[in-house]
Amino acid sequence: MAIGTDPAASTSKIAQATLPDGFYSKFLSNAAQTRKASSIRSLFAVEALPGMIPMLVGRPNPATYPFERVTLDVKSPYASGSTTPDSQSDIETIDIVGDDLSEALQYSQSFGVPALNKWLFTLMQQEHGVSQADARVTIGAGSQDLLYKAFTAIVNPGDSIMVEAPTYPGVIPVIDALRCEIVQIDTDSQGISPTSLERTLEEWPLGKPFPKVLYTVPYGANPTGVTTSLVRRLDNLQLARKYNFLIFEDDPYYYLYFGEDQRPASYLSLERTVVDPQQRGIGRVLRFDSLSKIFAAGLRVGWATGPKQILNAMDGHTSTANLQPPTFSQIVALKVLQSWGIPGFRAHVDRVANFYKGKRDAFEKYMQLHLGNGLAEWQTPDAAMFYWVKLNIPETVTCSVRPDTTTAGSDDEDANQGDSKTFVEIKAVDNGVIVLPGTSSFVDGRTTAYVRISFSLLDEAQMDEGLRRLSEALKM
Repeated sequence: MAIGTDPAASTSKIAQATLPDGFYSKFLSNAAQTRKASSIRSLFAVEALPGMIPMLVGRPNPATYPFERVTLDVKSPYASGSTTPDSQSDIETIDIVGDDLSEALQYSQSFGVPALNKWLFTLMQQEHGVSQADARVTIGAGSQDLLYKAFTAIVNPGDSIMVEAPTYPGVIPVIDALRCEIVQIDTDSQGISPTSLERTLEEWPLGKPFPKVLYTVPYGANPTGVTTSLVRRLDNLQLARKYNFLIFEDDPYYYLYFGEDQRPASYLSLERTVVDPQQRGIGRVLRFDSLSKIFAAGLRVGWATGPKQILNAMDGHTSTANLQPPTFSQIVALKVLQSWGIPGFRAHVDRVANFYKGKRDAFEKYMQLHLGNGLAEWQTPDAAMFYWVKLNIPETVTCSVRPDTTTAGSDDEDANQGDSKTFVEIKAVDNGVIVLPGTSSFVDGRTTAYVRISFSLLDEAQMDEGLRRLSEALKM
């Protein structure tokens, strides 16, 4: 399939083989390949056999716990209107008691509570078309936990990793600490540029470790708010097959898509439906999902779906680091999800997406009111909770003295059009408003006029006043 080919002509229901286990030997890091399994946790499956007397693990006796019952009052996913229930009938009471409570307060498997793992796998089957033959699920303490373990599973010092430019600020220190080279790939209003990606790969220096993975946030990207188009996804998947690298699909905003166009298929799904006769095989995509943006951020429950060889390495890391994701959080999530079922879950996330669409629409109104007179430029997001805004920063703002950080192949057109970091520090904050300077989203720390503005927590009065203050700071 050539880049730019009609995506409808490139999909097929032809079954594809899963990539062989040996395929991952060149991807797994030395740490992943040499890490010893937990001698105790490796026997958990044996301990769980029917009739087995449990003398293996030093589990605390639940009779000593001070908890008798946990009661959850949960909004119905079908409650009318806003996220605030209209009546008591919109509230369901869920009790966690007895064996369920004992399980919630006890150790569990490194891959997560089995019943929750199974529920999430069923969701992935229905949403993305995975099967037990080509993928499994592991649960972590949020996507950030899983991302760290996934990168640790494949990165050796000196390896190369590709990321979007700009990219999620929270992933930069994760990768940087692994002492690898982070290569930035240009993006635009349609997502990752396949032209920039292929140019980077074609011009890769001989003798230098070839990139192992492309990290991307394809829905409502943090910080840009851009959703990668279907054509771009197909092009990037083709390049992953051609140049043999993995795709880490970090998708915490997948369920917060509220665009007018049809939702593009995930990389995980496309890998199973788009056939390339020359590069067949499933297993180049590792997907990350999270309950943080749609359920409760403080529960710290996320999950990864993909090839078992990488997930096994991640579970090995968990078993020797933090043993497991938090059982209590998982049981709370499980009881609610079981009560809802997948139809109820979908009703809930649809309502959450509509909630943020309303927030986006209101914020857009005040953006136009306060910044639409030449003070800023932006693309209206179709997912998530951020605006990526290029400020028209006045020359009176003293720019920081920084070295030239422009990298080969990067598009740094706004480097000389204003320093948002300095503007935020000496103008915006003094005027009572805080936004994220765009430099935080670039690996090279380049000077940029862009800022990321979050609208998720603001009511309309705060939107109006916050953007008015930002506007006044730009005029100072």
